[in-house]
Amino acid sequence: VPVKVLIDHHQDPEDFAATNEQSDAHDVAYERDAGVTNLKAFTLAKKTRKIDLTEELMEDNDIDLMAYISDRMGRQIAGTHNAMLLTEVAANGTAFDTFASATAIAFGEPENMAYYMDDGGSIAWVMRPSTFGAITQLKGDARQYAETPAGSFARSLLGYEVLYSNKAAATAASAKDVYFGNWYYVGYREAPELRMIVDPYSVDGLVVLKYSFRAVYGVLQAGAIGYGVHPSA
Repeated sequence: VPVKVLIDHHQDPEDFAATNEQSDAHDVAYERDAGVTNLKAFTLAKKTRKIDLTEELMEDNDIDLMAYISDRMGRQIAGTHNAMLLTEVAANGTAFDTFASATAIAFGEPENMAYYMDDGGSIAWVMRPSTFGAITQLKGDARQYAETPAGSFARSLLGYEVLYSNKAAATAASAKDVYFGNWYYVGYREAPELRMIVDPYSVDGLVVLKYSFRAVYGVLQAGAIGYGVHPSA
C-alpha cells in the first residue's frame, strides 16, 4: 500500500524573525512561515531469499550452521539496502558534476561537488574503496587529497567523511561513481523489518528457510543529495 511522506522543498533553512515586545496596541505580528511542501509516495518493494537444507544436513552438521546462515543473510540484507539507497539517489538526486574524463576523476573535480553543498551534520561521500584510493593518489608536487605524512591518513575528503560501498559503480564511461550530499534528505520506510519462515513441509526431505522484507528509499530534496557522473566517452 503506498504511503505518502510530507517533504519540504526549501533549499536552505530559514531563521526565525526578530520580533519586538508586544505593545498595548497589540500591533506586533509574528512572521508567517512560507515553507513549500509536497507529498512523495513511498511504495514498498518486496525483497526475498530462499535457502533449501536437507533434513540430514540440519540434523548431522557439527558446525554452527544457523549462525553462518544468519550472518550471510545479514550481509545480503545490508547489501540490498545499499543498492536500493544508491539506486534511488542516482535516479532522483542532482548531477553535481560531470567529470571531464570517462575513465578518471581529475584534481579539482571533487571540489565542484563538495562546495555545491551548505554544511550539515549528515553530509558524507559514498564511493567504492578503489574510487577513493584513486582520488587520494592525485598529485601535483604532492598528493592533493591524502593526508601527509604517511601514517596520518584518514577516510575523509575535503573535510567530509567518506563511506565505502561496492554498490557504487566503478569508475567507467557513463558511470555515477561518487555520491555526495546531505543523507538526511533521503527518506526510508520498511515494513516488516524482516520475516523469516522455516518451512519443513512443502518439499519432501527439505527444510526451506524463507527470508523476506519490504522497503523503499526516496529522495526528499533533490538539491540536497547527488552524484558525480562520467561522460560516455
